[in-house]
Amino acid sequence: MVFRLSILLPIFLAFLNLASGAADALASREEASAFSTFVYATDHGNLTFSVNAANSTGDIFFHLSAPATYQWVSVGTGSEMDGSVMWVVYESSESNGLTLSPRLSDGHVEPSFSDSVNCALVEGADYHNGIVGTFYTANIHCKTITALGKGEGKLDLTKTKQEFLYAWGPTDESLSTTSQTAGLRRHEAYGTFWMDMTKATSAETEDAAVPSGTALSTTTNAGADGSAESDSDKVGPAHAVLMCGAFALIFPLGAVLLRLLESVKAHYIVQTIGALASLIGVGVGIYLSKMYNHSKDISSGHQIWGLVVFVLALLQWSIGLYHHLQYRKYQRPTAYGKVHLYAGPAIVLGGIINGFTGFNFSGEPHNNVFYGPIVGVIIVVVVLLLGWKRWSKRRQKKNLGHGRFATVHDGGGEYGLNAMGTSDRR
Repeated sequence: MVFRLSILLPIFLAFLNLASGAADALASREEASAFSTFVYATDHGNLTFSVNAANSTGDIFFHLSAPATYQWVSVGTGSEMDGSVMWVVYESSESNGLTLSPRLSDGHVEPSFSDSVNCALVEGADYHNGIVGTFYTANIHCKTITALGKGEGKLDLTKTKQEFLYAWGPTDESLSTTSQTAGLRRHEAYGTFWMDMTKATSAETEDAAVPSGTALSTTTNAGADGSAESDSDKVGPAHAVLMCGAFALIFPLGAVLLRLLESVKAHYIVQTIGALASLIGVGVGIYLSKMYNHSKDISSGHQIWGLVVFVLALLQWSIGLYHHLQYRKYQRPTAYGKVHLYAGPAIVLGGIINGFTGFNFSGEPHNNVFYGPIVGVIIVVVVLLLGWKRWSKRRQKKNLGHGRFATVHDGGGEYGLNAMGTSDRR
């Protein structure tokens, strides 16, 4: 009996060790499968974000996929942009390629690429990165992410309701670049969601991996904070309308009314409206510039030339007013009137040209296809009206001769109004 026990005891102990090892392996596999997944249905397909973190290092492994219809798609930490760590993906210039751009956000402005966010695409037979079908697909490993971000933007692996945000860009064109610092246009929609990070965290880095397979199929250990909010860039169009409207429409209209109506008052009112529109437009433009990385320094040709033209336009308005007051006082032409007469068209032309550079600078050169013909039509109409008025005056002068005159000044001189109400320079 003792002999049998001496044989069976080692076998029994070996079995216990084997069972313990199997249990440890099973626990390890269960820990490695820890994840939280958020799935949101956009108009063009699902946005999926699934994460597994390593508690010992603060590393995170995550899968991000979303419709490639959008110019860019991003997910970030926190419930708002300020202090967030963001991961932005967009189309690469390589065929079916994808660019990962880790960024930090410092306010409600375009986030900036930061190489302090140590992230890389996970390569391997089990992972596919790029544009797969019509979807961005990225499998990403980021190191020590918990050390980055500010305020609510810091990732806390002990939170059962860690806030995240998501957003996507417009759909009218792609970026197609490998540059991680590429400029991003304003988001078309954005929203927030939460994840239980305690359910998504493994103990060690070797136990963590990018979630895959069924882990990506449905929202798990996560939830949305309502639906995505629609958004668009309203500041850019407002700047374009104000500035292009002032230089391509209002200022030319003021010049035409002076000739057609021979009314200095109408000319002054319209040009004042144009000056105010350009003043507001410049203010909106400066505010807009601070929202984007490529423009916040206000150092581009479009911005500098725009400010120069704006200052010249205000000087032109001031010179015109001063000339008018001097003429009313002394009833004779002034040198200021000559400057006002010839500087006006040059300043207006400078503003019109800057409109073309503005659309290029904003990344929307296709708008020049519409802006160009509109400007062309306005110029033709202005030239025809002024030409017709000049021809009409000459014809009336020839047919009626000189009558009794009243006077109204314009430019550097004055006009005589004959008995028929038309004018002649004298």
